[in-house]
Amino acid sequence: MRKAFQHVLALSFLLIVLLPSPAFSEREDTAQLTFSKKTVAKNITQTYTVQKGDVLSAIIRRLPGITERDIPRYYQLTKELNPDITDLDKLYEGQNIRLPVKSSAAPGDVASSFSAPSPEGTGSQPYQVKKGDSLIRIAHRELRITSRTQSTLLLIKSMNPNIKDVNRIYIGQMIRLPDGRTASKAGAEGLTPNRAVPDKSQTVRDTESPLADMTDGKAKDSIVLTPAERIAVIKHIIAQMKGNMITTGNYYLPVSRTEQLTIDCAIIPVIEFEDQTTIMLDMDKHANAQLKKMIGDRWSSHHLVKIDDKDDIIVMLKKIFGVSKTYEITKSQNPLSIGSAPPMELLVDWVITRKDAKKSTSVNQGLRFVYEDNGLLPRAVVNYAKQNSWIITEISQERGLAAKPEEIYSLPPMTVLPTSSAKEFSYALLSYLGIQGERDADVKVFNIEKDGFNLSIKADLVVTRGEKKTLIFSRNLPPQFIHILEKSGSELIFVADQDDPARNLEKLLRGFSFVFTSGYFTFSGLDKNQPPYHFGFNGTKIKTDQSLYVVNFDFNSEIRGLLQETWSANIIRY
Repeated sequence: MRKAFQHVLALSFLLIVLLPSPAFSEREDTAQLTFSKKTVAKNITQTYTVQKGDVLSAIIRRLPGITERDIPRYYQLTKELNPDITDLDKLYEGQNIRLPVKSSAAPGDVASSFSAPSPEGTGSQPYQVKKGDSLIRIAHRELRITSRTQSTLLLIKSMNPNIKDVNRIYIGQMIRLPDGRTASKAGAEGLTPNRAVPDKSQTVRDTESPLADMTDGKAKDSIVLTPAERIAVIKHIIAQMKGNMITTGNYYLPVSRTEQLTIDCAIIPVIEFEDQTTIMLDMDKHANAQLKKMIGDRWSSHHLVKIDDKDDIIVMLKKIFGVSKTYEITKSQNPLSIGSAPPMELLVDWVITRKDAKKSTSVNQGLRFVYEDNGLLPRAVVNYAKQNSWIITEISQERGLAAKPEEIYSLPPMTVLPTSSAKEFSYALLSYLGIQGERDADVKVFNIEKDGFNLSIKADLVVTRGEKKTLIFSRNLPPQFIHILEKSGSELIFVADQDDPARNLEKLLRGFSFVFTSGYFTFSGLDKNQPPYHFGFNGTKIKTDQSLYVVNFDFNSEIRGLLQETWSANIIRY
C-alpha cells in the first residue's frame, strides 16, 4: 500500500516538473461577425406589456438589432413616445408602453423578441430560457453538442439577431435553436456564419463567447479575453471577496511528517477564502484522477476544480463559487438598491453574495460587462456603491478589467443652513440666494408727527428693494400692527421655530417670488448617455442661474460632484 502511495506522489511530482512552463495556452480561433448599420423608423412603434420584474433597459436590450451603444438613444426615444409616463424607471406589471422599432425590423419582429419565435423551415426549434441557463449550457444539454461549441454558438446567434451578447439571455426569453440535424452538421463542418479570416498579425484570442458591436456602421472584430486576461480578472474578483489567488511559486500540502505534496501555482492556481476553503484550478487538465482523489480524501476543505480552456469568466466563477461554503454567484434579475443618501439603483449582469446574507460584515460584488469606454460607470457611482457594501467590477470584452479614472470635482463644502432658529435659517437662506437685508431692524408702526406718539417693533430681517420693503418675523404680531404695516406698503413673512424648516423654506421662497417645486427628483445616467444607473431624493428645487436642490440629509459628496458635473445642479441642506 505504501509503495502504491509513493508511486502516486512520484507521478504527481513528475507531472508538475515535466509540464511546460507557460501557464496558459492560446489558440488561433478568432471569429468575426458582420453587422449592417440600421436606422430608427420614427413612424413605426410597437406596444409592449410590462412583465413582472421588467426594467426599461432590459426591455430595450431585447429589441431586434439593438446593440449596447443604442440603449441610451432608444431610452430617450421611448421616453418621447410615452409622454404620459412620468417615470420610466418605475414600471409596473401590466403597464403598456410604446417602443421604437429599427427601420429594418417590422413590428412583428419586435413581438417575436418577447414571444416564441417562429421556426424557419424545418431547421429550427423554439426554446424558452430557464433559470441558470447559458447558451453554452443550452447547446450542450438540448442539442447534445460535445465538440465545436463555438460553431454551434455562432449558428444560434445568427438565428437570433436580437441576441447581441451570448452572455446575456433572460429567464422567459424565447430563442430559436437549430434542430438536431442542423446542429450536428454545424459541428461537423465547423459552420461559422458571417465568419471572416482573422488578421494573423493581431493577438489571437479565444472566441468561445463571440461578441460583436457596431462602430459607425462598421462591424468590430469579435473579441474575448485570453486565458491570462481571464485569470487576471478572476484574481481581482476573488480579492474583492476577501480571498487570495496564488498564481506563482509553489503551494505545499503536508501528506505526512516526512512527505508533502507540491503544487506549481503557475500551472494550477490556488484560491484561498477566509472560511478556510482552498480551491485548486486545474487549467489544462494536468491533474489526474488519483491526485484529485488524494486531495478529496485527505483535505475536506480543499477542492480540485477542472477549468476547460473554453470556459469564459462566468463559467469559471460558477465552478469556483460552486464549491465555496460562503459565497454564491447568480444572474442579476433586478437593479441593485444601493445606499440612502441618496438611494440609488444600478444594473449589473451578475452578483456574488454571501449564502448567509444576515452576516453584518457581508461583502457583495456586482459584475458588469462593458463593450465601449462610454459604457463604464462614473467613478463616483462605483465609489458610492463600495461605501454601501457593494463592490462593482467592470469587465471589458477587449482588455479585461476596466474602470473610469477617478473624477476630481472642484466643489466647495456643502452649504448647511442652520435650523437652531427660524430667524437664523431665514438669514442664511436669503444670504445664499444673494438677498441682503438689515438684521434686527426697528420698524416704525406709529409716528409722533402723525399719531402723537412713536412706536417701533423689531423685525428679524428687513429687505429693501426700491421703495418696497419685505419684513421677516419669527414671532406673531397683533393684528392691528400687521394691518398698519401692510397698509404702508410693506410685505410681511412670518416664520416659526416650531414649524418644519421645509415649511419656512417655502414661505420665504414664495415671499421673494422664487420659482420652486417640492417633491421627489430622479436622475438617470441613460438620460446623459451613461450606463444604466439612477438615483433620486426628496427635496425642494429652486430655479436660479442653475438648478439648486435643498435637502434635509447629508448628501454624498461624490454624488453631489457628479450631479454638479453632469446635470449642472447644486445641493445645499438644512
